Amino acid sequence: MKNLLLASAALMMAPAAMAHSGHSEDTDTTLERVGTEYMVMQSSANEAAAQPFLRGLALLHNFEYDFAAEEFRRAQAADPAFVMAYWGEAMSHNHSLWDDQDRDAALAALGKLGATAADRAARARNPQEARWLAAVETLYGAGTKEERDLAYMADMRAMLASYPDDIDVRAFTGLAILASSHGGRQLPIYMDAAGVLEAGFMTHEMHPGILHYLIHSYDDPVHAPLGRRMAARYSVVAPDAGHAQHMVSHIFHALADWEATEKANINADAVVDRQREASGRGPSSCGHYNEWLAYSLLQQGKDASGLIAECRVQAEAQIAGGARNQLGSGPVASYSGMAMWNGVATGDWAEPLDGIGDGFLLARFDFAYSRLLAGAARPANVTAALADMKALAGQIDAALTQESPYDTWIRPWMERQLAQGDALLAIAQGRTDEGIDMLRAASRAESATPVVYGPPPVGKPGWEILGEHLAASGRHAEAAAAFREALAFAPGRKLSIDGLERAQASMR
Repeated sequence: MKNLLLASAALMMAPAAMAHSGHSEDTDTTLERVGTEYMVMQSSANEAAAQPFLRGLALLHNFEYDFAAEEFRRAQAADPAFVMAYWGEAMSHNHSLWDDQDRDAALAALGKLGATAADRAARARNPQEARWLAAVETLYGAGTKEERDLAYMADMRAMLASYPDDIDVRAFTGLAILASSHGGRQLPIYMDAAGVLEAGFMTHEMHPGILHYLIHSYDDPVHAPLGRRMAARYSVVAPDAGHAQHMVSHIFHALADWEATEKANINADAVVDRQREASGRGPSSCGHYNEWLAYSLLQQGKDASGLIAECRVQAEAQIAGGARNQLGSGPVASYSGMAMWNGVATGDWAEPLDGIGDGFLLARFDFAYSRLLAGAARPANVTAALADMKALAGQIDAALTQESPYDTWIRPWMERQLAQGDALLAIAQGRTDEGIDMLRAASRAESATPVVYGPPPVGKPGWEILGEHLAASGRHAEAAAAFREALAFAPGRKLSIDGLERAQASMR
């Protein structure tokens, strides 16, 4: 379920934030090259505030949110009446594509400018600043998050109509459109965003926001070839932004270019490790970038065990440290998913972590799912593992309400994995035809669920499991068809490619 933990990696342990812990208030020399030179927003900032504001704007476009907030606070200190500095800090608390928003913190940032929205609006120095402020007030105003997202998008569309040549208005409008796709990737919405952003790419081909949001628009297998243009530029534009270095792998991953994915995430992790070193900490073998690195290694048939073992050491240290929430995040979350992927790919299943029983629900689900797959031939094992998964699913569902209230996709993908478990139990009990029919239904449900970027949002795609069981039953033509579906669902998976080749060979 690190699949599911990809959500956790975004929702609760975004790598920029992890790297940032302990960061000083001085300018960080490890983040010099983040695309500031491509920031062209005209503002009313005084001379002392202008540079930190533009640097904060570049970091905001790169989703380096904590670093961006620091720059915006520097701009506030240099020009206390500059409203856009407060706008920027408030925007740093909206992680829209991660289903994460800290509304209270954002309103506190705006509260430094004025006690009410009317007070704040009165501080705007020109009509465009007033429009930016009005939009952010909408984003954090009345209504549910979904209602506010849609209202904010409408404000940004209207602002773009008034300022069609403003590249940052265009970039943030595209991002707002992407963020309106609640519940997973909705292709028409993503293409709508791409249409808005492509016009900006034609005039500002090195703007980090335009590049970043177009990569998000195109990071599915069908549209990824269009994103090659952005990937070629983005890593050059922001070499000191870890998220930018990682983002190019969204395109490579969708294209099943595992070598390029590996290289991009090595680069991203190196950026984070430099930041960790600057703040007095050692390197990390866990985290979002290392997770993608491990997956790309496994799809090439390479050995990821060393990386995963190093992450386990850090996970054990996290457990020993005691601090945790119910869902779980940090090294434990990374390790559980990486170990699961390694077990699926190699058959080398890791032992669960000691002391994980309190909290870490998502990681515990991963380990239960791993036990399900590892012992799928034994009814007692499947029964026990599936019972654990179902019990944990109920606890996860309750914890999501408290700890990740804006999440829209962990639940459906958790249900997909439980459906796999029900089918595997039927097969283990000797009800093979029934179990295969259940697997086929579960796989169709996976394909019908809005996809997420990156490694499959289930530990092992149902189509791949189905193909393996069909092949074991001598139904090689059906197995080949299932493996083709698996590769459409998760392109380039080594196990699916190998399974398809074996099935086709058996048909000759």
